[in-house]
Amino acid sequence: MFFLRKMNESISPFASFISWCLMPNHFHWIIYLHKESHILTLSEDMTKQRTINQSIGILLRSYARAIQNQQNISGSLFQKHTKSKALIEEIEIEPSYWNSAFGTLINIPEGTSYLETCIKYVHQNPVNAGLVRNAEDWEFSSFRDFQGLRKGKLIDYDLLRKEDIPFVDSHTLTQSEGMTRNTAIISIGSNIDAEKNIARMLKILGNEVEIQKVSSLVKTKPIGIEDQPDFTNGALKAKTGMKKDELNRLLKSIEDELGRDRSAPKFGPRTIDLDIVIWNGDIIDDDYHTRDFLQKSVEEVSGY
Repeated sequence: MFFLRKMNESISPFASFISWCLMPNHFHWIIYLHKESHILTLSEDMTKQRTINQSIGILLRSYARAIQNQQNISGSLFQKHTKSKALIEEIEIEPSYWNSAFGTLINIPEGTSYLETCIKYVHQNPVNAGLVRNAEDWEFSSFRDFQGLRKGKLIDYDLLRKEDIPFVDSHTLTQSEGMTRNTAIISIGSNIDAEKNIARMLKILGNEVEIQKVSSLVKTKPIGIEDQPDFTNGALKAKTGMKKDELNRLLKSIEDELGRDRSAPKFGPRTIDLDIVIWNGDIIDDDYHTRDFLQKSVEEVSGY
């Protein structure tokens, strides 16, 4: 999630995303370039020009530093230079594609554009690598966004429709036909810059799921360790195409991004604390039964 947000920050001033896929040891982007350089305003009387290549370099370096600090490691994180290819240029089959006795390994079916073929290739990377059986099972690509399984905001759907990519319309079609989606009620807690961190959390989470309602926020006394500031607590109701474990990983990644210290005592101060309390109508968090304020917050957003 951190890398995806870095992608958006670094690339959006220059280009629109058409598709993407993050793999364990590399990544793929297809982007539509609007401009090669961008003027940054550093102060009232100082500006700086930055190119998209420079911005990609900054993205990779800053991400590498963050992971190095988090994992307490050193050395290179990305082993190869980033390469790009213009998809509007004349198609040239590279020699490595001719290793098959039947010719090129990338086939463009009749009536299918080169761009569409490349998008499908990007989405099929996890399947071809043996990581999942179906492209929709890999949460780290734009495939789910194309199918309406997730509320992703990186992809420029209007641009894709202008390019006449036929399967893009399935994004709208699947949503309107009532595809199966999960309902989650998530508890919220913070006692470190609570107003700021809860606002940041809602913005980040809202880019990944459909937040339907947020409860009133209430002040509560700490439990377990009393010598700390009071907590601000509440709950939210969300719809998502994610599975429960996927949503839980997202919540933990948001906690990490907002500086959650996992080495601190269990009931110690927290920048943000997010837990799935109810999943598709079933109570899955035991704290629900012992904390009145949590029950009231859940009732406010759900009616349970």
